[in-house]
Amino acid sequence: MDRIVTLGEIMLRLSPPAPYKMKQSETLCAFYGGAEANVAVAFRNLGNSSTFLTALPDNTPGDAAIAYLNREGVDTSLIERTGRRLGIYYIEEGTAQRPASVTYDRAYSSFSEWIPGPLDWDSIFAEVDVLHTTGITLALGEAGFETAELVIKEAKKRGVQVSFDFNYRSKLWTKEQAKSAYEQILPYVDICFGSALDLTLTLQWPEEEEQRLFASFMKKYDITWFVTSRRTTLTNTHHQLEGTIQHKNGKTARSGVFEVNVVDRIGGGDAFAAGFLDQLSNQTESAMEEAVVFATATGVLQHTIKGDAFLLARQEVKNFMNSQRGSGVLR
Repeated sequence: MDRIVTLGEIMLRLSPPAPYKMKQSETLCAFYGGAEANVAVAFRNLGNSSTFLTALPDNTPGDAAIAYLNREGVDTSLIERTGRRLGIYYIEEGTAQRPASVTYDRAYSSFSEWIPGPLDWDSIFAEVDVLHTTGITLALGEAGFETAELVIKEAKKRGVQVSFDFNYRSKLWTKEQAKSAYEQILPYVDICFGSALDLTLTLQWPEEEEQRLFASFMKKYDITWFVTSRRTTLTNTHHQLEGTIQHKNGKTARSGVFEVNVVDRIGGGDAFAAGFLDQLSNQTESAMEEAVVFATATGVLQHTIKGDAFLLARQEVKNFMNSQRGSGVLR
């Protein structure tokens, strides 16, 4: 994998210093994030090229979001400056037995009201391997769905693989709304990030053994890869993560279980997705296990970073994979 385009919304994240609640703190820490932006940043930090397609207001908050992306090496040339505001979300981070809590303030954001005008799609998708987006973009009203559908279809016309992460958010829409939108997008998807619950609870597929469930789903929509990250929450600061990938030929690979001491859990799934996309161009059956371990290790390391996006280099992931899963000090 060399180059991706990601489509979605970047937001300002505001949070009190952990482990405080907002009403306890006079200070809010600021980061920038959003699922698709996080994938673009992570993919770039792993040594590849990424372009972020979005809309931002032509004001100081919009300038700051672009400056953040530029600092991480993401191509921002496709960002349209339009609309009224930058979306915001607030998070109170979890600790011990208390889970994290997210509050969205993204109504009327530039991206949620944006439908791209005529663009040079041939130029945009020239030498691009994958377009990545998520269910969060679909959930942002009619404009979000229309934009995603438009961009996905233009990518497919040019032979670009479409990567899609379900990323269901109950605070943005209902399962019924999500099911309808997913079913319209899935026929275009080549690489799908999700879980059995996405299929059984949201798409309302009958429950069955997981590998058979995934195989049936992939066959229905002609999906090449189904990629899953499983999380076991022991406490809100101690998790276990395991990754699984399944190819449409029936081959599967698992990463094994990683113990995770959580500094910040936001963006872990996005880093996992970027880690797998990074490995995609080198895929053979014999490389599947290496790919899922690399993707899971990338997701695990994201939990050690404050903020939404993965900021480490490829070699740091490799070092982690080769150092008894992060124990000890690398010298």
